[in-house]
Amino acid sequence: MPTLYLMRHGQTEYNLQKLVQGQCDSPLTELGRAQARQAAQWYIDHDVHIGYACSSPLGRAHSTLEIVLAEVPTFAEVPHADEPGIIERSYGIYEAGPVSNMPITPWNTHDMLADCGGDRELEARARIVEALTRTMDEHPGEDILAVAHGAIITQFKLAWEDHARCPQDVYLDNCSILIFDYDPATQTFSNREIVNPCA
Repeated sequence: MPTLYLMRHGQTEYNLQKLVQGQCDSPLTELGRAQARQAAQWYIDHDVHIGYACSSPLGRAHSTLEIVLAEVPTFAEVPHADEPGIIERSYGIYEAGPVSNMPITPWNTHDMLADCGGDRELEARARIVEALTRTMDEHPGEDILAVAHGAIITQFKLAWEDHARCPQDVYLDNCSILIFDYDPATQTFSNREIVNPCA
């Protein structure tokens, strides 16, 4: 059964400053780059082989993927691309401002920010499910690495929580890796492990 490795980006300057990122962007910190290298070592240690990789088009995810591809010898020649469908949720007018100004945690805003330009929860969830299902189906039989963001990964995890085979109440730290089995016959994902290689 094909495997999806769904990974969060490394630490960014906005993470450090406790600013809302959403669909605006912030570069990786030196720690963020080190976290990406630690994640790369996890893939090496676990003899992971992939046939394709993608990332959100935002720089923090794109840069994290580029570091991992450069560090893992078996990933060196793997085709990869940006995937707009796995971009982070929008937080509307709160983007680039302090997290403390938000009326709800950015991890799962439900629909509370829809009136000020933010994404609706089920629309964001449908977007990442469609993108990753399509990506798996376009690369049949291949294991795939996708690098995205904490809140949109949370939506993907929630979409498949009834199929999960591991605890789901786990904080998704920078460069956490969620490992899903994919059944192409039913187009379903089952989360079998969540790892934090930077712990």
